[in-house]
Amino acid sequence: MKIRNKKYIKIFSILLFIVLGILILQGYAKKKLEGLIVEKIPQNYSLKYSDIDINIVLGNIALNNTSLKIKNKDTTQYHTDLKTESLELNGIGYWDLLFNEILTIKSLELKNPKLLYYPYKKSVSKETDVKSNDDGIKTLNIKKIAITNGSVAVMRKSADSIKMALSSYNLTILDSSLDLKSKEKMPVTYNSYELDAQEIVLDNNAFDKLKIDSVSANKEELKITNFQIIPKYGKKELSAHLKKERDYIKLNIPQIILKEFDFNLDKPRLAITATSGEIVKPNLEIYRDKLIADDLTIKPLYSKSLRNLSFDLKIDELKIKNGYISYAELVDPDKKAGKLFFDEVDATIYEISNLKKAKKTEIKVISKLMGEAPLTLNWTFDVNNSADEFTVNGSVSNLNAPVLNPFFQPNLNALAEGTLQQMYFNFYANNTVSKGEMKMKYDDFNFKILRKNSNKINKVLTTIGNIFIRKDSKEDPKDFRYGDIEAERDATKSFFNYLWINVKSGVVSTLTGNGKKE
Repeated sequence: MKIRNKKYIKIFSILLFIVLGILILQGYAKKKLEGLIVEKIPQNYSLKYSDIDINIVLGNIALNNTSLKIKNKDTTQYHTDLKTESLELNGIGYWDLLFNEILTIKSLELKNPKLLYYPYKKSVSKETDVKSNDDGIKTLNIKKIAITNGSVAVMRKSADSIKMALSSYNLTILDSSLDLKSKEKMPVTYNSYELDAQEIVLDNNAFDKLKIDSVSANKEELKITNFQIIPKYGKKELSAHLKKERDYIKLNIPQIILKEFDFNLDKPRLAITATSGEIVKPNLEIYRDKLIADDLTIKPLYSKSLRNLSFDLKIDELKIKNGYISYAELVDPDKKAGKLFFDEVDATIYEISNLKKAKKTEIKVISKLMGEAPLTLNWTFDVNNSADEFTVNGSVSNLNAPVLNPFFQPNLNALAEGTLQQMYFNFYANNTVSKGEMKMKYDDFNFKILRKNSNKINKVLTTIGNIFIRKDSKEDPKDFRYGDIEAERDATKSFFNYLWINVKSGVVSTLTGNGKKE
């Protein structure tokens, strides 16, 4: 019996020794860690916390009620403020840390991180010498990063003014790796991620703001709900704040979906890719006050804008479903703005890309002009063509001309009559000039010119104007009249202005020329 008791006492003593050793090591490790935080954290960082929990056996560390502030190296002004309920590191790999200069962590968890960033307070350090350090940790591997109930606010200089806000998000990243010795801008790799975010607001200028209700994303799909561009002023109020022309834009897209959406951070440039996408029921309202001075800055064509993006982009196919677009112009302060609209807009865009080996971008659109006349538009360009060459062809059919009068009357001071049975146009263009052809089939088409500031018809000008217009196309055996398209681009105006002056050129040529195909 005494031998057995001695055996138990020995085992108990060993266990007690181990427990005491662990407690001593944990106390030492806690003190050592606190010392390292004080010694190793850069001087422009301020880290505070209520306490540290350490489990040396499991390799777990938790900092509770943490506050991290970052200031400029050359000033006392803080530009970043991060507060978290807890920061937990679980499953720290001692072996890799001691012998392979690799810090491996099973999980990193941040609970309720609240980030405030003041970019206008950040200044560039005057330090120019960058010393390389070959000692210490070379690679950081984290099996799982989990951020729950986070928020972000980017502030602007005016007091209590938010430039960008993300009210709530949850983020999980699996199998991430950071090369601490790499000279790349973003030396990060990961296997997969899961993001859910709510209420995103980007208030980046004085005239409108961007708002998104929710975003969910992983490698299989990016889904955006209720994407909006919201004007800060009404149409008339906006004009009072403008010194040069700027469009009033109001946009709502209930849903945007991108399949196999991904972004690569381990390349010299950020690369965004998706195999396909959908923009569902976009509603776009554009209003332009032509009484305000023109904006004479150069407007690049879309091929150049795409080519000059600061990141790589490749979306194989993007569909627009059941959209609505309206465009209104105010040219006379005493009249209502003339309005054109397109509904039931369906479009497919192939190869949205700025890569060197990109195929030609093709856009195919079908819609209804003024809710009645079927309209098609096909547009092709090569993003890598420095002359920004492109081709456009399209058609309009079964258009009763009077439906355009809400636009013609305030903008052209004229009323249209007749029926456009069919119109086809096709032209080639670059960033300076264009050339093409048009054919039209129409019946009893003419214009009535109105008196100035009146709805009454100016009979003299109407008679003179219609002398040059062939009222119908029935003189041609096939009932089509032909015309030429030729235009010069005004580089201070948009692509859509370029499109419009080409169509207008063809219409004038067809209505007033000899109508024969050359």
